[in-house]
Amino acid sequence: MAFEVGQRVGEYEVVRILGHGGLGRVYEVRHAISQRAEAMKVLLPSERAGAETGERFRREIQLLGALSHPNIASLHNAFYHDGQLIMVMELVSGETLRARSIRAPMPVPQLLQYARQILSALDYAHTRGVVHRDIKPTNIMITAENQVKLLDFGIAISERSADLTAPGFMVGSVHYMSPEQIAGDKATPRSDLYSVGVTLYEVLTGRPPADGTSNFEIMRVRMNEEPLAPIEINPRLPLPLSNTLLKALERNPADRFATAQEFLAALSDIPGTGINELSTATTAFHTRGSSAQRVQPKSESPSGSFPLDDISRKLAVYIGPIASVVVRKLAPKCADLDQLYKEAATHISSETDRQRFLQSRRK
Repeated sequence: MAFEVGQRVGEYEVVRILGHGGLGRVYEVRHAISQRAEAMKVLLPSERAGAETGERFRREIQLLGALSHPNIASLHNAFYHDGQLIMVMELVSGETLRARSIRAPMPVPQLLQYARQILSALDYAHTRGVVHRDIKPTNIMITAENQVKLLDFGIAISERSADLTAPGFMVGSVHYMSPEQIAGDKATPRSDLYSVGVTLYEVLTGRPPADGTSNFEIMRVRMNEEPLAPIEINPRLPLPLSNTLLKALERNPADRFATAQEFLAALSDIPGTGINELSTATTAFHTRGSSAQRVQPKSESPSGSFPLDDISRKLAVYIGPIASVVVRKLAPKCADLDQLYKEAATHISSETDRQRFLQSRRK
């Protein structure tokens, strides 16, 4: 069902239409009591929106209800209104990665900072058995604070739920789809990493790694041809970055990065990109107006300082880009590396995740 501006839907008032497609519509709404602005998603009745679409919508709600990560748009509520299932989500203000990349050339360090957040969100989802299956620039929102929000888990699958897709049937966006998805095989976490590789390749070079005049041609190229090295299209790119993207785009899933953490580590090791030095907008907010110098407390590391970038990268998997601020505030108060890890772990809400982070200290 469609709603009008000013209409009351449960505890929410419709403010405006944010977007719509053939199957659904998204509205900005305001909660009647808290006055918080939120996003309300509803399916529209149509011949195309059959039982399977309704089941996907219900499953999206359940998957998002089990996920809580700073780089994943969060679910706030779900309810029935006149028999129609409605989802209420975090309202993300900003622009998509697609719009951001079109608006102006994007510096490599900035894009890699976004990639770091995307991979953090995927690592969190994958460790919980959730595969997104539709990673693409229009499903990645960038806020005014340069925080990434991953959207649209509508075709995501969980290892604990049955896949609605019949064998041999494709779901996802052809331009960003992995070869195994094109072949109709089950998507895995490595499929999501392939789509991240396509996304980064396109933003950095201005063209997708496989293109054609039709979906069939795009699929043929993806299944049979190796992509051109990004550095051959954009010679200003660092060679290690070009090689990292080619690894993410391997046709055989076994030849790609095994996990989002592994992909993230490869990006973080690329010299000259500034990925470890680039401050997020949150970091800049906390250090603006001060002579922010690198803290070098007593440490076990050979250099005489804590490996702050490494700890921040590990912590960011669980709490997002604010990790850099947290680690740098804790470092001067800690006598050794073990204490720093223990203090940083207190900022992780899940006990399982806290233990996983502490175990990374010994790796």
